[in-house]
Amino acid sequence: MRFVDAHVHWWDRANPRFVTATQEQADAFGMGDVSGMDRDYGREEYLADVAASDATVEKVVWVTATLDFTGQVGEVDWIDRTTAGDSLLAGIVGGIDPSLPAAEWRASFDAQAAAERFRGIRILAGLDHGSTTADEVMRMLADRGCVYDLVSHHETMATAARLAERHPEVPFVLEHAGWPRFPEDAADVAAWRAGIDALAAVGTVACKISGLAMSLHSFGIEAQRPFVEHCLGAFGVERCMFASNFPVDALYGGYGELLALYDSLTADLDADAREALFAGNAERIYRI
Repeated sequence: MRFVDAHVHWWDRANPRFVTATQEQADAFGMGDVSGMDRDYGREEYLADVAASDATVEKVVWVTATLDFTGQVGEVDWIDRTTAGDSLLAGIVGGIDPSLPAAEWRASFDAQAAAERFRGIRILAGLDHGSTTADEVMRMLADRGCVYDLVSHHETMATAARLAERHPEVPFVLEHAGWPRFPEDAADVAAWRAGIDALAAVGTVACKISGLAMSLHSFGIEAQRPFVEHCLGAFGVERCMFASNFPVDALYGGYGELLALYDSLTADLDADAREALFAGNAERIYRI
């Protein structure tokens, strides 16, 4: 089975602006010990991880990782420049800092959008999805035909769903299955399910099933099954896609383990459904 990996991070630690999460920041996201991420991770390191599996990865979508928002333009320029002519990296998702004046975040967006493979943005923090700023950002994305990679925990999913309803011309992709953080807390899981259902009720929202090991700290099939199956049930096969979130999820296992997990969880689906989940949906939504 071919695989289009809809969420990877490649970075160069020599550039101080390409910083990833400190342990304190990782703790706030519930990511666990992230000391294993303190290393360069680029195309070759990624392909070494892929080579240890049976996967045939045809394309990847690279997603900004820097937590220094002043480095977003430089990060996108770096990835675009250093992978020029590389058919493996098919799509680029950058980011903006919505706390800046609109003229500044628009300029940042425009600089990133100059990259031919640029497909949209994610905003890790600082955007109230019920604000006028959020509406301005969505109008900008609509004007440029871009995707919004939605970072949302259950507390903000209903508001994000209303934003998606107001801007049906913008494809939303919920990252990391909505970041469920407390799998042992029944109330938290119930709130996550309700948030997923609210987003899934909006037909222009898709779900990236990725990053669950980052949240659950496990590649165990029974640990991930409830979350994967709820996303598939809520959004349907046609609005879900799989992704690795490497090297972040690599803290908890190998590439082959992850794809074997996805394979097992979809074993009852037909070939067309599996093709959509593993490749076709990502190609369609990100236009790659």
